[in-house]
Amino acid sequence: MSTTLACRQHYDAIIVGGGPVASVASLHLARAGMAVALIEEYGNPYPYPRAVMFDAYSCAILAEILGGDFDRISLKRTPGAGYYLDQDKLDEPFAQTALEVGDTRNWFVQPQVEDILRDVISRADNIDTFYGWSARKLYTEGESQLTMEQLATGAMRELSSTYLLGCDGANSFVRKQAGGSLSQLGDNVSFLVVDAISAPEHRRGDNGCAYQIVDQERPTTYLPMGVENYVRWEFRINPGDDILEIQSPERIRELIAPFSDPDHTELLRHTVYKFNSLIANRWRFGNVFLCGDAAHQTSPFLGQGLNMGIRNTRNLCQKIELVAAGAAPSSLLDRYQAECFEDTKGTIKEALKMGKLLFNTSPPANALRATISRLRRGKPIDITAQIAPTARALDLADDVPPRLRKLLPRVRVEPDGGPVTFLTLLHPERAKIIADGPLAAAAFDGLDSLPEGVRPDLYAAVDAPHTQTTGTALVIGDKRQRTALFGGRTYVAMLENSVLLGRFADDDERAVCDAYRAAFQLTAA
Repeated sequence: MSTTLACRQHYDAIIVGGGPVASVASLHLARAGMAVALIEEYGNPYPYPRAVMFDAYSCAILAEILGGDFDRISLKRTPGAGYYLDQDKLDEPFAQTALEVGDTRNWFVQPQVEDILRDVISRADNIDTFYGWSARKLYTEGESQLTMEQLATGAMRELSSTYLLGCDGANSFVRKQAGGSLSQLGDNVSFLVVDAISAPEHRRGDNGCAYQIVDQERPTTYLPMGVENYVRWEFRINPGDDILEIQSPERIRELIAPFSDPDHTELLRHTVYKFNSLIANRWRFGNVFLCGDAAHQTSPFLGQGLNMGIRNTRNLCQKIELVAAGAAPSSLLDRYQAECFEDTKGTIKEALKMGKLLFNTSPPANALRATISRLRRGKPIDITAQIAPTARALDLADDVPPRLRKLLPRVRVEPDGGPVTFLTLLHPERAKIIADGPLAAAAFDGLDSLPEGVRPDLYAAVDAPHTQTTGTALVIGDKRQRTALFGGRTYVAMLENSVLLGRFADDDERAVCDAYRAAFQLTAA
């Protein structure tokens, strides 16, 4: 796609970076009617996969942003992951996770996704794209003033904007220019990452599964993703490894041979990659914001790096949309970090713990695993609950960034006209009100004045589908789960991404409406 050489000098929002996080942000803000400049130094998307998995929330956001173009993305649902003590026994997991009903974690190929995002952006009337331009200087007092250079010609240009989003990766120019700093949450680990194409008949393993191999010599992640025959390996770099030797064609053939026939494997790329566990201490500098890897970086063991970037940036863009429209004060933008920081920090730490669990190859750890495996007689340990999404609570009364807690049970639900799923996976991109029983038609008319993007969907927990109620009937078959969900109250209110807003009594409909307005600092009706 050619660069847009628009005459505009001032924009509602400048987005520095052109990856998936930046693209989703630009499309969200443009859909809200804002004029957006998207600046990316590379003229074309990076041609090889980097991130490889979308979770349910990212899929929901992309489906909403892309509309019918979402169906162009090649996705392969993953049934789960296995953890193995020996690369020669990939049918005998030591532990395993299985995605539960309704989950939609999918493998994808990032270059294809980026091509689709760029295509959709090219059709947006109010996004000016500056591909092949690099940001050079940023002034952040008041309106943002950005100086950029066209790499092909050396031409310089200045733009200004009301808001500026730094979606420009781990080495973020925006973070450095704004004076931001990072805190390290754990040790960095280096891996040799190999991406390839290999047909199923030439490799081992089920399409879509993830294999984590706790090899005493070299812990390995093996991902036969099943999307256009893409395969990924991540081999740990051990102390004493010769970095040049381990990247040689001969050594790579040797490493992948237990998994895929090297003579029938097309190597796409290999690189030594350092997995960081970092989080920025500040995400907002006036109206300049850090997003994605510019704000947080994680090891890959939960597959949450890109997913965190998408969901956190969506949180910010919703708030910018409300503030720009005059529906909420600028102070709402402080809640971006307040609402996302603790959850993000916790996810990074969980990924670190998972990595330590998987790749601790000390003799005592190996002996313990072997003993457990022998005692269980080949029956794998189920660790699904440790990675399953949970509902979290947000204390809106406290200006201090809240600690997000696991409060709600994992409730299995069956919406009328939809498949069985879990409450946390039911339209995770939408806010919700769930009533314990049928909903009166006019119970929440007070929410009609809320902006559509934050207006909650209505659900009524009933005993059977097709019950007469306003909103969508929601069957909760397990009485204990239903009791635990409502906790003796009539209404449960949730924000998107399974953030619990509160539980409310039967006569507190006005309090529910007020809680949603408070969540977005909206003016009361």
